[in-house]
Amino acid sequence: MPIKRYVETIKRMDWVLFGAMAALAVGSVFFIYSASYSASGPAAAHHGRLPIYQMQMMWFGVGLLVYLAVALVDYRLICQWATVWYVIALGLLALVLVAGVKVYGARRWLGLGSFGIQPAEIAKLATLVAISYYLFHRTLEARRQLSTVWVALVVAGAPLVLIMLEPDLGSALVLLPICFGLLFVAGARVKHLALMIALGLVLAPFAWLHMKDYQRDRLTVFLHPNKDPGGVGWNLTQSLISVGSGGWSGKGYLQGTQNLLGYLPSTVAPNDFLFSVIAEEKGFVGSLGVVGLYAVILFSGLRIAANARDRLGMLLATGVVVMLFFHIFINVGMTIGLMPVTGLPLPLLSYGGSFVLASMTALGLLQNIWIHRRIY
Repeated sequence: MPIKRYVETIKRMDWVLFGAMAALAVGSVFFIYSASYSASGPAAAHHGRLPIYQMQMMWFGVGLLVYLAVALVDYRLICQWATVWYVIALGLLALVLVAGVKVYGARRWLGLGSFGIQPAEIAKLATLVAISYYLFHRTLEARRQLSTVWVALVVAGAPLVLIMLEPDLGSALVLLPICFGLLFVAGARVKHLALMIALGLVLAPFAWLHMKDYQRDRLTVFLHPNKDPGGVGWNLTQSLISVGSGGWSGKGYLQGTQNLLGYLPSTVAPNDFLFSVIAEEKGFVGSLGVVGLYAVILFSGLRIAANARDRLGMLLATGVVVMLFFHIFINVGMTIGLMPVTGLPLPLLSYGGSFVLASMTALGLLQNIWIHRRIY
């Protein structure tokens, strides 16, 4: 593609979407620094030789390159390799079960020197693309058949089972709303989707029996918040105190006592509970600002889906919106006690290289669909 064409393509980008993404990325670096700050001095939490806020800056730099690459290559060409992406994702998920780095009793990472990748994040995107591409090639009559629902659920089910074996309940469950969301907008019969949901509820007790003890404890604490507040419920209790004590305008940057004094552990504050740090330091106003930026991204995604030039673009954009919304809803919900603690990170804010790259790849895909939209 000639340079002039690249320039014209970049001009067609959705700059509101890009601005919201950039604002969250900048906020991420500042608040990860704050979350790893302590009463004894500057940020002490490190990944290898670098403080984690500097690692996050590096991941955003790499992510921006990935974002631009994905945005500029026509999404139809990307999706032609859907089966390859899906098989690679399954292979990485199988490999992590055998040779993955074990942390807190779970194998979720493939180590690469001082770095590591989390195959579950790759699997979410690969599954989204695979289901979208499958539904794109089905006629409306075929998409309304129960067999199509079954095939889509099998495509989502294979990585779901492998992720559950790590175990990583939160990441595994993300695949279900992606699958059902894509089936719904593709025109699947509501009664077929309802049947699958009912079947899932029937099988739920069996899932409970196969959960790890700490996963059951998290659900128990969610149902009974006052149970074991000094043990299993400690993080949730401290998160609620952080959010509640922030008030209207917060205590000020680097002034959050729950975080500063270590009540909200530094092992979870920069990732799972970063929203709690923001709420304590910037209060309701700051929290509302974060939610507002996410609203911009989600509504931009819906607008992109509505203006996509074909059904494939519409499906991909919808899948990305559903994936991001589920992460945002669950993470914010768990920090304020409305959802069980599942370990799902907050897109573009929580610390983590794999998730930063996955989120920016997903947003690059949205940008791609917008660039190649219909022109009226």
